[in-house]
Amino acid sequence: MINKYTIWLWFVLPVFLASYQESQAQLEQAQRLEIPTSGTLDEQHEVFSLGEDGALVVIRRNEFSHTRNEQWLFSKYDTELKPVWSREYSLDYRYVPVMAYQSQYFAYWLFGEPDTDHYLFMKLDLNSGDIDLHRGTLLANVDVHQFKVLGSKALVAGYYRSRPVVLVHSFFDNTTRVLPGLYERNMEINNVDVNEQDGLINVITYAYRKRNCHFTIHTYNYDGKLLKSTTLSDERNSLISGQIVPLNEDNSYLIGNYSVGCTPFSQGLYITHIRDNEPEQPQFIEFSDLQNFFNYMKPKRRQRTLDRLGKRKSMGKENRFRYRLLVHNLIQTEDEIVLVAEVYYPNYKSSSPVMSSGFNRQYSQSLDGFRYTHAIVCGFDRNGRYKWDNSFSIKNLISYELQEMVQLTRVDDYFVLAYPQDGSIHTEVIRREKVVVESEKFELEPSSDTEKVLYNDNANLAAWYDKYFMAYGIQKLSSERATTVSAPREVFYINKLAYKTEDIGKTKTTGEATTRKTSGSKR
Repeated sequence: MINKYTIWLWFVLPVFLASYQESQAQLEQAQRLEIPTSGTLDEQHEVFSLGEDGALVVIRRNEFSHTRNEQWLFSKYDTELKPVWSREYSLDYRYVPVMAYQSQYFAYWLFGEPDTDHYLFMKLDLNSGDIDLHRGTLLANVDVHQFKVLGSKALVAGYYRSRPVVLVHSFFDNTTRVLPGLYERNMEINNVDVNEQDGLINVITYAYRKRNCHFTIHTYNYDGKLLKSTTLSDERNSLISGQIVPLNEDNSYLIGNYSVGCTPFSQGLYITHIRDNEPEQPQFIEFSDLQNFFNYMKPKRRQRTLDRLGKRKSMGKENRFRYRLLVHNLIQTEDEIVLVAEVYYPNYKSSSPVMSSGFNRQYSQSLDGFRYTHAIVCGFDRNGRYKWDNSFSIKNLISYELQEMVQLTRVDDYFVLAYPQDGSIHTEVIRREKVVVESEKFELEPSSDTEKVLYNDNANLAAWYDKYFMAYGIQKLSSERATTVSAPREVFYINKLAYKTEDIGKTKTTGEATTRKTSGSKR
């Protein structure tokens, strides 16, 4: 039976909920840049964040016939997305881009001529736009996995004849040398870390020897001389990844994820203090010990999982997980070290079987991208102690390249997490272990209110500076006016998005205009 109380709920409760939810919508579009795409050229677009110095946009243009030089257009914009300078370079068609690297003042590109040992290094001054070129010879057919620059030397890390190798090329005298102690079987390069302040090169390797996994930090000076090697090995746990946080010349932290039994599946996180070349016993933090790791699950499933894990521990049994982690570069503040990692798994699709008689049919699977389930955020203090954690659920997101999708920026005492998906931005705000604004979805809108977005392509998101993000990609736009007969237009866009935290926890009063589209501001 419907009574007066029920009728009151029908009218009042939706208004209350709308008022509460609308108070959380804090993502606003501050500026937008649109660059028309070409219908006659093959184009590729890249964006590099320069922090408070702006952004660098790189557009590669080529005719659909690849027998001519590719045109590279470099354009720098300030934080208001106003042009600062532009430079153009014609790349010899014999070279193909291999990898890029960005330092504080310069951007570098490595180009290679296939099936030869000829390489080209490009150095772009991010302040003036000046371009310097350096040609060199490395090794033919090196499978390059990492490219970094320290001073006037380029570091090219990869595999040559299935063995790891790190090449150091000097821009000064055009010489190339190989770092010693790495060209071994059953060894993988985990990371190449450059310490610009001390002029040191740290090559982190992972090796399997005598049924044990060895995680080693090889430290070289600027001239490529091996100074020391620090090996971390544990009878039970195997380190998968590691990033160095230097404290001084002789002390540092190593932070990453670990597995059990030399598998690629993460069991949890670890942190260890390395003092005078000697590592201390790592602090291993199993996923089940994190407060919020399983929050991406629905409540009933999460509780069943926690109950099962707790029961196994009480019986003295070991928990085993099969998570794969994509660990981001560590974020360092004055009082904290913050680790962000995304949990993912390969997404496979089955192909049709080869037709044959009887049951002799061959089925196969091919990799169809990577599916992300959630991201975790963990905080460590400057004494190397684990302090807090949180998680951010990722829904139905697949990337055909394994890349960092979730972006994090710190605003006041909050951490804003966000990721792009089909022209939308999903956000969540945390204050360390607490979620203060639940997951929300915001649509990216064109500059004009008379246009609508027909489709989005190559949507990306980057944490820019302070409270700002950059969202960029390709959009096709069409006018909504009935009298307009113009054809839809396609643009490469950059949206500057600001996340305001001032009104978190406040309820907006009746009559305040709110919207979940990011088109509200054109400052």
